[in-house]
Amino acid sequence: MEDNKQVTYDDMVQTRNIKMLKSIIPFLDFRSQKPAALLIQYLEFQNANNAFSRPDNSMAACSIPEGSDRRNAMLSAIRQYCTPKEQEAIDTVLNFFIVMENYDMFNPK
Repeated sequence: MEDNKQVTYDDMVQTRNIKMLKSIIPFLDFRSQKPAALLIQYLEFQNANNAFSRPDNSMAACSIPEGSDRRNAMLSAIRQYCTPKEQEAIDTVLNFFIVMENYDMFNPK
């Protein structure tokens, strides 16, 4: 079975090593936590810079063309991080877009 998992920004900038470093920050002494956190942020910045500097940028490969599909995909991606009430609001907006697209399809100008 083919895995069609969409590449996220975090997948690009957070390596396994960075995730391991993040997991140890709470166990460091107070004075070491801030420098360690800043180092991790710097490593993520480097990874982001490198990822967007390559011509074969994996985020560009999975980008969606302009239009309603892009808008719907973006709202769906955001939805997973929302509270149930926010998810309901996003669902309402997505349903509104579907109604408007159907209206435009059946009532050409």
